[in-house]
Amino acid sequence: MPTLSDNNKFPHIKRFSKVIGIPEANLIQAFQIERKFHTAILSEESFEKRLSLYSNVYRTVHPVYGKTSKNIMSVKNPKDKKVLLFRSELFNKSILDVGCGEGYFLASVANKLKHKRLVGIDVSIPQAAKQYSEIDFISADIIDFKIDEQFDVVFSDQVFEHIAPLDIETHLKSIWKALRKGGIFIICTPNRFFGPNDITRIIDCSYTNRINAQGTHLNETTYTELITILKNQGFNHFRTIVQIPKLKHLFYFLRINPSIFMLIENSKLLMNILYAFKFRGQCFAKFEIVLVCEKK
Repeated sequence: MPTLSDNNKFPHIKRFSKVIGIPEANLIQAFQIERKFHTAILSEESFEKRLSLYSNVYRTVHPVYGKTSKNIMSVKNPKDKKVLLFRSELFNKSILDVGCGEGYFLASVANKLKHKRLVGIDVSIPQAAKQYSEIDFISADIIDFKIDEQFDVVFSDQVFEHIAPLDIETHLKSIWKALRKGGIFIICTPNRFFGPNDITRIIDCSYTNRINAQGTHLNETTYTELITILKNQGFNHFRTIVQIPKLKHLFYFLRINPSIFMLIENSKLLMNILYAFKFRGQCFAKFEIVLVCEKK
C-alpha cells in the first residue's frame, strides 16, 4: 500500500490513479521500473543492448498496468475517431502502422474505410490481433526494420516519444524506406511543452512542462524540433489538423500550416498565457503534435 512518504514523493498519484483506473501501488511500481529503464537506455551506447532494454521494460511493465490481450472486435474501438480524422489521407490506401500495439487502428480502418493492404509492425503482437484476417501483423523491432514493399501511408501514433535519441535516425530511415515516393507519413506524439505525458504524471500532471518525463517517454518533443528532424530525413509539405477538440472532427478534411504552433512554442509570453488557462490545476489549452508530411 502507498505510504505517506509515497504521497509526498508522488503528489499527483491519487488524481492520476483515479483518472486511469490503476491502483496507486501499481503506478509506483511502474514508475520505479520505467525510471530505471529511462536512465539505463539514455546512457547505453550499444544498439543491441538498447533493443534488449526496450524489450525487457515493456515485457515487465505491461502486466503492472494490467494490460491484457483483448479481442479487438469485441470492444469499442478507441481508434475510430482518429481513423475518421485522417480519412482523407487513409481512404483506399495501403497502410503500415508502426508500433501497432493491439491492432486497434488498423482494425478500425478495415471496418470503416475502403482500403488496400493493411500491415502492422510491433515488437510483440497479441494473439487476439492475429485473428483479424484483413490485417497482416509483423512481430519485429520497430527501430531498424525492413519490409520488402512500400506503402501509400505510414502511421505512427504515440510511438516516437518512446524512441531513444540515438535511435531516432535509424527509426525514421526505416519508415522512409517503407514509404513509396510521394507517400504520406502521419505522426502523432505528445508535445513536451505540455508534459510530462508518461508515468511521471504521478509527480506532476499539470501539463505545464515543470519537469521532464522520467519513464518510457525518452523523447518528448515539439513541433519546431520534430519538423526540423523530419526535414533532415527528407520529408516535406508539413500540415496539421485543427487543434480545437470539438472542431477537429467536424473539419476533419481541413489541414493547416503548423507554423502557428511553432510560433506559440517559441514565444514565452504565449506559452505562459496557455499555461494560465487551467481546469482543476491542469493546463486546459494543451495540444499534441500531429503532423502529416510526404516523402520527397
